[in-house]
Amino acid sequence: MTKKKGQFKAILKKDLKLVFTWKTIILTIVVPFIMMFAIVGIPTLFISGSNTLVVVCSDDVSINISHVNGTLYEIDLGNSSIAELENFASQDSNIEIVVVNTRQEALNASNGIYFPANFTSSSFAGESVFEYRKSASDLSIQGANFDYMLSIIQQVVFKTYLFINNITEDNAPQVDFVEYFPPVTDTDKIWSQDTLGFAMPFAYALFILLSLIGNMGRTIGFSKEKEDGTFETMLSITRNRANLVYSKLIVGIIASLLTLLSYFAGAAIAGGISFAVLGGTSSSTGVEGFLSISLEDLLSFKGIVLLAGIGLALIITMLALMFVDTMFPKNIAERIGVPVVMAFGLIFMISVFTNPGESTIIAQISPYYWIYHFCMSIIDLSFGWVDAIYLILSVGLLVLMVFLARKAIEREKVLFF
Repeated sequence: MTKKKGQFKAILKKDLKLVFTWKTIILTIVVPFIMMFAIVGIPTLFISGSNTLVVVCSDDVSINISHVNGTLYEIDLGNSSIAELENFASQDSNIEIVVVNTRQEALNASNGIYFPANFTSSSFAGESVFEYRKSASDLSIQGANFDYMLSIIQQVVFKTYLFINNITEDNAPQVDFVEYFPPVTDTDKIWSQDTLGFAMPFAYALFILLSLIGNMGRTIGFSKEKEDGTFETMLSITRNRANLVYSKLIVGIIASLLTLLSYFAGAAIAGGISFAVLGGTSSSTGVEGFLSISLEDLLSFKGIVLLAGIGLALIITMLALMFVDTMFPKNIAERIGVPVVMAFGLIFMISVFTNPGESTIIAQISPYYWIYHFCMSIIDLSFGWVDAIYLILSVGLLVLMVFLARKAIEREKVLFF
């Protein structure tokens, strides 16, 4: 027993050295970090100089307000605000204000503002409320411009109120900005709109990391042993060949974790630099949007669930490649291992990108969709029996892969001798 344990430690030590070679470090840490840093950081800087388009609509009804000196003034805060916004935009060629006729047009735009019919009357009743929709990141110039426009509206209300009543700012009405979120148009959606905001970053991160895992297998997996010509020797001298599988599994988990952390670190640091350079009002230091998750969310319960889900997917991928490497000769394994993994990854990614809130039959054949589904449900706090099945299938596949890899390793002498 002692000899077997000592042999496992020796095998694990050898495999761990492969994780920290310069080639593996480049693939597991440097490449994903630079890739995500570039994807998140560079577009943010380029987009920051593009135009800011804001669509506004006012249904506000003007009312007559008596000044403290007795003079009547017709006040329409909605149109007055639009006039101030247009004046602000006229001073910057990169800002455009488009006035539309309906609330739907305004709030369905990427960045929109809507003044209701009672905007003026409610303002002079003590509370001013209007709706807005903001899609621009807080870390971009568009987001900063939009935030400033909200402050312009507040200034219009304050100045008008102070003029009419000739009082101090302390007695001015409170202006509330009510953010508008588009309703889920499909009643078959299984998660909330907030939860679906994590769908694209999850799918994109998983697919990109899967593409890196294939190359990683050539540096730390059995492909490396075959390439170096040491695989046959390891099979001959190892008393318990299952140790070869367990050792590769451990180093695969370590390498996957390093890749995962490097990927999101690149996004977080790029977001932090963008925040420092461009400014903004966001309390998070990550870039929220299509490709990444903010650092604030990443460190929350939701972020931990997503990281665990992606980590599980990467471990299953490493085991799948390991099984192929032990089952087939090197030239065949290289041809079918990575392509099969990428095929399942593509099925998953296309399904999520097409409709992230629906389950389709073609999506359900991909193990990556199982993981995606139950992780999103945990985040949404709507974990059900379907998610339980997906979780059992994922864990079962993990166990099955270990079992098959153990059995397949016993056949390697047949392949090489």
